Order: sequence, then structure tokens, then C-alpha cells
Amino acid sequence: MINDPRHIALNVLVFWQKSSHTLDKSLENHSEAILLLSKKDKSLCNALIFGVLRHRGYIDWTLSAFSNTSLEKININLLYLLRIALFQMMYMDRIPVFAAINTSVDMAKKKWGKKAAGFVNAVLRKAADNFSTIPLPDEKKNKSKFISVKFSLPLWLSRKWNHAFGFEKTYMLCQQINTIPQITLRTNTLKGDRQSLAKKLCLVAKNVQLTDYALQGISFTNPRIPIHEFDAFKQGLFQIQDEAAQIVTQFLAPRPGEKILDACAGFGGKTGHIAQLMENKGTIIATDVEPKKLESLEIESKRLGITIIKTKPLNLLKASIKDFEFYFDRVLMDAPCTGLGVIRRNPDTKWKRSKNDIAHLSAQQKKMLNTAANLVKPGGLLVYAVCSCEKEENEDVILKFLNKRTDFSIDKAYESDINNKIMTPLISKSGFLKTYPDINNMDGFFAARLKRKSKS
Repeated sequence: MINDPRHIALNVLVFWQKSSHTLDKSLENHSEAILLLSKKDKSLCNALIFGVLRHRGYIDWTLSAFSNTSLEKININLLYLLRIALFQMMYMDRIPVFAAINTSVDMAKKKWGKKAAGFVNAVLRKAADNFSTIPLPDEKKNKSKFISVKFSLPLWLSRKWNHAFGFEKTYMLCQQINTIPQITLRTNTLKGDRQSLAKKLCLVAKNVQLTDYALQGISFTNPRIPIHEFDAFKQGLFQIQDEAAQIVTQFLAPRPGEKILDACAGFGGKTGHIAQLMENKGTIIATDVEPKKLESLEIESKRLGITIIKTKPLNLLKASIKDFEFYFDRVLMDAPCTGLGVIRRNPDTKWKRSKNDIAHLSAQQKKMLNTAANLVKPGGLLVYAVCSCEKEENEDVILKFLNKRTDFSIDKAYESDINNKIMTPLISKSGFLKTYPDINNMDGFFAARLKRKSKS
């Protein structure tokens, strides 16, 4: 097995490009090779993979100026090798330009022969002295193209955001998306408190801070060891979860003793938070279409000391009340979505999504929301959430639902459930929870809290 960070990064990126898998799945597929790397080489491998995907658009814009062959015609392996090399040359000050070139040429020669090595060498040596001189598209003539290249955003999405948010908002949003986010976790209040956990984290990480809106959140950077090796992790004192995702569960505001449905539970980040807020008292049914995710959820629940979660593999699109023994006090539907609100953490998303995905998922979300609504008891609450800032997945879904379901209305009594009305600045006049990376320094989320009418 090859024990080289650049080689492994190349394999991960090419595997991801050729498959329908997410980057997380691609990394998992190469985890055995990555685990054999030293701590320093793991960091380099990770930086190359995420860096190339974060800045691919600008790298390609630059690369096309120095290649006589169009990028579409370059072998996919060589193209990613060039992208990795150029990323090092343009963004990694600690790696000398000559080292980035030489290692790339050597890799090309060993894997694909002298001709490929010659091509790589010619392109990179042209770029070495001139990449900083390549001009961006004219901002005044084509704002969308300018944003697309400068911030490596697909052109269709740049056009969409410019139309929806305006140029200045889109500029700031993209600028923030291209930064490396802090790591955020949620304190497991079943086993400890936030202040005590923060003190422990100061021993193994830098820039430890309490989150502003998530009541049990802590952010940090530069962990000295892998997070799963933290003593606090082994003791089940926290779960990794972005502040925006934590806020969604606060918005749901579950109470001890209630019956709660987490309708699209996935790996269970929000499920664990629900259990905490319920003080591990009551009943949580966690459903998902993928049984393997629920298996991981069960393992995670044991680590956290949670005993009230029951899992149930289920396709919500085909579900009805017959699949359950009772109606629920509260239902959380964290719907499958484009994930365009979490590009900062998942830069691969922007390269595999399309405008058609938004329309397709929006239609699916409307159907799922209607099904979830049928599982809420009279007087109960339903929270719809997506990690997307797209109107088609947000307001449009809710307004369409409310037009059909007169037994539901937007619930604006959330303040009575939340300590010190801490989330009020994040709630729109219409009663929608909205977060943005550029404004709030957290993932982009949307949530609506809906109340079912009580029986008269």
C-alpha cells in the first residue's frame, strides 16, 4: 500500500469524481491507507483533498491559461494531479513551488510514463512564474462569472445566488464559504456541563469558545490529537455538531416525558440532542430509509448514555400512522436536501449538485412534509428543517404545505420554550429560523415550526 499523502489525495479525488459517492464516503473507502500516514502527512492529505475541492474553479481557470489541451480532454487522473500541484503552488506557502512540481512530475512518470510526465512538467513550469498574473473575469461586465471564478462556485449557482441575494451578499457568503470552519460540538448534558467540558478541551485544542446561540455548543480549532481520541469523547461528554444544527433542535424544544419522532434521523446528531433536552425521559422513535445509519445511531446513543431512543428503518414517503403505535407530541423532519447551506464543510457538494436537484428535492420535501404532518397529534408541533438557503427548499415548501393543510399554522410561541429568547435574532418576521455562514459563522439552515390545530 502506497504511504504517500499526495498519492492518496489523488486516489480519493479521482474515486469521488468517478463515483456517485459523497466525499465522506470516498474518504471512508480510503481510510485504511490514510490511517497509515503520520500525523503530519494526514494533515497534508486532508488539506490537499479539501483545498482542491474548495478552490477547484479558480484553479481550473488558472490551469486553462497554461495548458494547450482543454481541461475537458485531459485524462481525469492527470487533471487532478495538476489541480493538486497548482493548489500547493497557489495556496500552501510552506511547500516550495519546485517541490510541488517535482513530486507531481515524478508521480506522473511512475504511473503514466514519460509523455504524461512531460505534459505535467510543461504546464506546471509555465504556471510557476505566471499564475498570479492571470486576470479574473471583468466584475462590471459579468458579476456572476466574476463570483464563479474568484470563489470557485459553479456558474449556475453563482447566477442563482446573485439573483436571490444580490452581488454584495453573494460576495460575502462565498468569501466565508471558502474559509476553513471551526470545529463545533454539543455538550452532552446527561453526563456533564458546558463550562467543565470547555476547560477540558482547552488542554487538547486551541481557540475554545462557547457558542452564541446554541446553549450547549463549544467551538475550537487545531485539535492536538484526533477528536475520537479525546478522553471527553471516549467518556461520551459530547457529539460533534454545528451550531446551526443544534439550534434546530432547540427550536423543536422537546420536553421530558413526550413522544417524539425524528423522521429523517440519519446518524442521529439531532436525535441525541432531543434526548438530552428530554433528560432521557420519554420516547424517541428515530426513523431513516438507511438501516446502516440507524445502526451507527444506536452505537452513538450507547456512548452518550441515552436509553430512550428506538430505531425503525422506514421510507417516510411510504409511511402512515399505521407504522406507529401512537401520534407524536412533536415531529422533527430534517429533510433530505441539496446541502447547499453546508458547502463550507462539504465543498464537494457544489460540484455534484445541479439546478434540477433543487426542483427534484423540493417536490420530494413537500410530499415528506405532508406525511410527517399526519403523524403529529392535535395540538402537537412539527419542525421542518433543511441545511439549505434555497427558497425552493425553504419558504416555498412551507407555503405550499400551509395552503393545503389548514389544520396547521406557523407557531410563533417558540420564545416560551427557549431560555432568554436567545434565538430571537435568527427568526424572521414570518416566524422562520434562518442562519447563514457569512452573518452567523455557522452552517446555512432553514427551519419552520408548525402547530397542528387542537380538536374542538
